[in-house]
Amino acid sequence: MTAIAGDTTLIVGIVVSYLLIVLAVGQYASRKTGDSREEYFMASRSFGTLVLLAALFATNMSAVVMIGAPSLAYDIGPNAYGYFVGLFVFTFPLFVMTIGHRVWLVGKRFDHITPGQVLNHRFQSSTLGVLAMLVFTFWTVPYLLVGIQGGGIAFEQLTSGAVPYWLGGLAVTLVVLVYVSTGGMRGTGWTNAFQGTVFVVALVGFAIVIPEQLGGFEAATRATLDVNPALVNRAGLPPLGWKTYLSVAVMVSIETFILPHLFIRYMTSRSSKQLRRTAVVYPIAILLSWGPAVMLGFWGLGQFPDIANPDFILPTLIQANFPTWLVGLALAGILAALMSTLDGQVLTLATMLTEDVLRPFTDIDERTEVFATRGFIVAILAVAYVAALLTKESIIDTTIFAFSGYALTFLPIVSGFYSERVTEAASGTGLVLGFVGLWAFHLGVLPGSLTVGFLPVIPVLVAQAVVMVAVALVTAPPDDERVDQYRTLFEGEW
Repeated sequence: MTAIAGDTTLIVGIVVSYLLIVLAVGQYASRKTGDSREEYFMASRSFGTLVLLAALFATNMSAVVMIGAPSLAYDIGPNAYGYFVGLFVFTFPLFVMTIGHRVWLVGKRFDHITPGQVLNHRFQSSTLGVLAMLVFTFWTVPYLLVGIQGGGIAFEQLTSGAVPYWLGGLAVTLVVLVYVSTGGMRGTGWTNAFQGTVFVVALVGFAIVIPEQLGGFEAATRATLDVNPALVNRAGLPPLGWKTYLSVAVMVSIETFILPHLFIRYMTSRSSKQLRRTAVVYPIAILLSWGPAVMLGFWGLGQFPDIANPDFILPTLIQANFPTWLVGLALAGILAALMSTLDGQVLTLATMLTEDVLRPFTDIDERTEVFATRGFIVAILAVAYVAALLTKESIIDTTIFAFSGYALTFLPIVSGFYSERVTEAASGTGLVLGFVGLWAFHLGVLPGSLTVGFLPVIPVLVAQAVVMVAVALVTAPPDDERVDQYRTLFEGEW
C-alpha cells in the first residue's frame, strides 16, 4: 500500500484542492471584514463559544502536535503525553476563568487589543507596551518557523521529494499570507474552525488506520517494545528526570495562557460566559488530540527503528501505510494543524507592531493602520520563511526555547491584574530579566550548574519574581486614580 513516486500528482492535486478550500473560506470571511480597526483586528469582539473554541484550539495545534509530539514519543515513548500536557489541563481552565476573565473585562472596558496596550494603560506608560511587543515578537518568530518547518517536512516526505522542503514551506506561507491579510481576525477564526475539524478527523484517522495496518494495537505496541522495552517506564530516559518533567509542566502551564495569539483572542469573546465555557472544553480537546499523536510516534519506532530524523516519523508512517489518495488527505490534515497556528501568530505579531508602535507614535487613521498591518504580515512571513530554511534545530528544541521565553512574560503581565503595588519599573524589569536571564543560560554566560537540574526557565522565573517584588517596593506606587479604575472593574471578580 506504499505510495509510489508516480502517484505524487494525485497527492499534490488533493492538497492543492484542500488549500483552495481554505482560501475560499478565508475569502468568504474577508467579505464581512471591513477596514475598521475593531473589525479587522478583533472581529468586532463577536466570537461565540464554537468559533472562540476553534480559534483557541486550532491556533495552538501547531507542528508541535502533528510533527513534534510523534517525534518526542519516538524517543521517550508514551511518557511524552504527560511531558508537555502536564499540569496544563488543570491550570488552563483556572487561568482563563480568573485571569482571562479579567483580560476580557479590561479589553471590553478600555478598548484594548494587545498585551502591550494593557500594560501601558495599567501602568500609565508610553514605552512598556513597546518592550512587551519586542519580547513577544522575538519569541514568536522561532515559533512561527516551526509551522513552516512542519509544512516543508510533510510535503517533502509525503511526495517522495517531488515537492522539496523549500517549496512545501513556501506553499504553506503563501496560503496563510493570502487569507490572513485579507480576512484579519475573522478570517483566521473561520478558517481555524474549518481546519481544526480537518485536523481532528485526520489525527483520529491516523490513530485508527495505521495500527490496523501494523496488525492491530497490540501487535504495533509489541513491535515497539521489541526494539526498546524501556519506553514504557522512565528508567534510563534522561529527559524524564523529575526536575525536567516538573520544569516542562510549569513552563507549559503558564506559557500557554500568556501566548500573545491566545491572549488577544480572550478579548474577542462576545461575552465572559462564552470565554468560560471555552475554558472548560479547551483542555479536553488538547488531551484528546495529544493521545493519538503520541501513540503514533511510539508505534513508529517499531516500524522504523533507525530513522535519521524523528521529526519525519509521522509522514513516514503515513506514506508506508496509506494508499495514495489517503496520503493526499493525510497531508491536508497535517497542513491544517500547521496553518491554523501560523495564521494566528502572524496576525498577532502584525497587530502588535501596528497597535503598539504605529498607533501611539504616529498620526495614523484606521484605514491606513489596517493597510500597514497587511504589510507587516508580508514582512513577518518572509522573515519566518527564510529562518525556516536556515534552521538546524528540531521542532521540539525550537518549541521548548520559544515556550521558555513566553513563560517569562507571565509574571510581568499578570501581576498587574492582581497587585495594586506592582509598578511600571517592576513589570519592565521583569520582562528584561526574563529575556536576558534565559539567553545567559542558553549562551553559556551563566553556567548550567546554576539550574540545579531544572530547565533554565525555572531559576530565571524564581529570580524574576524576587527582583520584581524588590523593585516594586523601592519605586513609587502607581497613580491612585488608575489603581481605583482597576479596583472597581475587578470588584467581586476572582
